[in-house]
Amino acid sequence: MNREIFHQIIIGIVCNLLIVDCGLSEGWPTPTMTKFSDGNDPVKLSSSEEALVINLMYVGVGMGALSPIFLMDKIGRKWTLLAAALPKIISWIVIGLAKNSHALYAGRITAGIGCGIAYSVLPMYIGEVSTKRTRGPLGTLLSVLINIGLLMIYTIGLYVNRFQMAMMALVIPVLFFMTFIWLPESSVYLTRKKNYKSAEKSLKWSLGKDNVDIELDEIKKIVSTQEKDDDNYNNNNNNKGFIKSFINAMKIPGNRRSFRIMFILCGTLGLTGAAPILSYQSNIFKQSGFGLGSDFSIIITGCTIVIAGTTCVSIVKIIGKRKLLLIAAPIAVLSLAIVATFFTLLEHGVNVHNFNWIPIVFVVIYVFVVGLAFNPIPLAYLGEIFSFEVKVPAGICSSLYYAVSTTVTVKMYQILADNYGTFFPFWIFTGITFILWILIYLYVPETEGKSLAEIQIMLNDISINNEKSSMKFKSIKKIIPLPTTVYPTIN
Repeated sequence: MNREIFHQIIIGIVCNLLIVDCGLSEGWPTPTMTKFSDGNDPVKLSSSEEALVINLMYVGVGMGALSPIFLMDKIGRKWTLLAAALPKIISWIVIGLAKNSHALYAGRITAGIGCGIAYSVLPMYIGEVSTKRTRGPLGTLLSVLINIGLLMIYTIGLYVNRFQMAMMALVIPVLFFMTFIWLPESSVYLTRKKNYKSAEKSLKWSLGKDNVDIELDEIKKIVSTQEKDDDNYNNNNNNKGFIKSFINAMKIPGNRRSFRIMFILCGTLGLTGAAPILSYQSNIFKQSGFGLGSDFSIIITGCTIVIAGTTCVSIVKIIGKRKLLLIAAPIAVLSLAIVATFFTLLEHGVNVHNFNWIPIVFVVIYVFVVGLAFNPIPLAYLGEIFSFEVKVPAGICSSLYYAVSTTVTVKMYQILADNYGTFFPFWIFTGITFILWILIYLYVPETEGKSLAEIQIMLNDISINNEKSSMKFKSIKKIIPLPTTVYPTIN
């Protein structure tokens, strides 16, 4: 194994300790909620309080997502990520020692703040310190490690009490802090700050070689080009407010396209129903009447999502990120539609006892798709498609989008399932996933195997060509007006 691969593996392992902890925090309610109602925990929660405990973490994610406005471009990606470990450490201590619901609320919000910072900054850091060969696997590895965190909390959390689980989980952020502090800062960030000596040193370690002149020159060109764009659009982030900087940055065609891609891909994370389906899977299987223990079903879905994420890392370089999404999305649509059909028939009194295995089989297939494509691919894209001047707002927007969309879908599932039946939210998730599939086909490009510079050139060239085509069409309309008798809405 050469030094480059060895150092990139170290980066992947150490960075993703933070992501493992995010998986622990996201999965914590699934094995824990029943303990509050069956008398196995000294704290007692009503059903509404349980829902609040689940959703408050995502509120914290939204709050944490705002932190990079003040931190990422001032103290750097590295120190921002180190700062994210602190609320994570505090959260597990508070959750483990909590004696009432309010302490649990505080612990969950604090955990979410740490996750929000991690979700905003870590994809950017990975995208900037990884090589063209390793960027795809390292980017998709983020989701794999979230899934491993989910599986860990699903299995261990079923058999230990809340305090024991919290103390076990506490080891992960502490270990991250102790190891990540030795890794280098992003060379792109250092170049932006004109600290070329440190940038060169960072590149040498990250790439595992002594001569990095070519790579450093490429980064300088990227930064120089983006600084010129800043000047052209009067977009100096150090002198303008965040909102004004963001608005000016969006005047660049490539940035607009990057954000459009981001909103489509983040939709697969937050809008397709993964969070509520995983959170309420025990209820789903019980309603179907299938004779499988809830603990066993939780472990099955946990193992499935880990296997899927590992498969993604193995095949993403062969298939490509875009094609993997296009293959996975229709499978998810079909799986959700079949489960929705089953519960529709059940709701209308049709005898489906002989087919009560359908929900668990197709929920597991759907979870596999989530772990294979919907979770890892968006995270990999987010580390690649944004130019420097919009990395901070991009990270913030993506994390806020994830926090809000997940909170809404969890609450929507609860309300619709309680008032209309389980089939109703499943049909909605089916429709949303189908729409996202079409949008991915139309608007999401392939980035696998491309350098950061090549990706920016591709995004800007396509965007500029699209704008030129639109302008050309408008010019033709002025010269040759379309017949209003045939197209009455076009002037």
